[in-house]
Amino acid sequence: MINMKRILLAIVCVLASVALSAQDVQFPFPEVPAMMTDTQARLKFVLENFWSRYDFADTSSYNEQVGEQGFSEFINLLPYADAQEQKRAVDALMTRIGSDERLMKRFDSLTDHYLGNPNSPLRNDVTYELMLRSLLTSKKIDEARRSRMEFKLNMVARNQPGSKASDFEYLDRVGRRHRFYELQSELTLLVFSDPECEHCHELMPKIIGSKVLAGDRRLKVLSVYPDENVKAWMQLRPTLPRNWSEGRSPGGQLMREQTFYLPAMPVLYLLDKDKHVILKDATLEQVEGWLKDN
Repeated sequence: MINMKRILLAIVCVLASVALSAQDVQFPFPEVPAMMTDTQARLKFVLENFWSRYDFADTSSYNEQVGEQGFSEFINLLPYADAQEQKRAVDALMTRIGSDERLMKRFDSLTDHYLGNPNSPLRNDVTYELMLRSLLTSKKIDEARRSRMEFKLNMVARNQPGSKASDFEYLDRVGRRHRFYELQSELTLLVFSDPECEHCHELMPKIIGSKVLAGDRRLKVLSVYPDENVKAWMQLRPTLPRNWSEGRSPGGQLMREQTFYLPAMPVLYLLDKDKHVILKDATLEQVEGWLKDN
């Protein structure tokens, strides 16, 4: 469910950034009519008119910075709208880009930087998929670039929120084989981690120590090592709570076949009782927030 207070805060922050950036880069945000007070209507107006005052023809370095600032604000707002509004907003951007090869390459680059980079705070696979699909409609894409974009789209589109997660096999602590779908629970948290990843060293203790996860009786946690280094997995096992289920992918099949898109671990998936994805590649804070609100 859309949190209207968060939407309003997001819109206020975006529009306020014009004033805050007075001595810096200033993106020409749309001016919301004063009489428009409904939050959802304001969001719709901002997204549909987001690029209306931006000069796409200006190739100066300064205007490139302005456009990049605008793009980061644009993709930050998109998730607060419903799917149809998001598509309309992105389609409006693609219309402005048109058949300009320079602009297409520029926004492809920005899409990868902000939505495809595992370390980007704005990374969002739903928005990434939407942008890639729209960019691929352009006729001004050479075959090499199109091939790379289609490969990325194939990876990103897997196990999106609302879809049923892919089933997979894993081996438990004593070598028994299990299927993910055999795990029965009202809610399941999939935790993909790698003891050789520095990011995991930082974040896994916080996930393991979460009182919200530990206190939610609806939830079962399954920790999965997706690669093939059995020695590394053996180092991971003693650090996990005993009430978690855990295992490894036999022969690193999960990683080899890219069953799940795992650009940077740890990766968290929250699923319902029928294994439909609720949250994909979520932060611990997002998972805790969902559990508290539902």
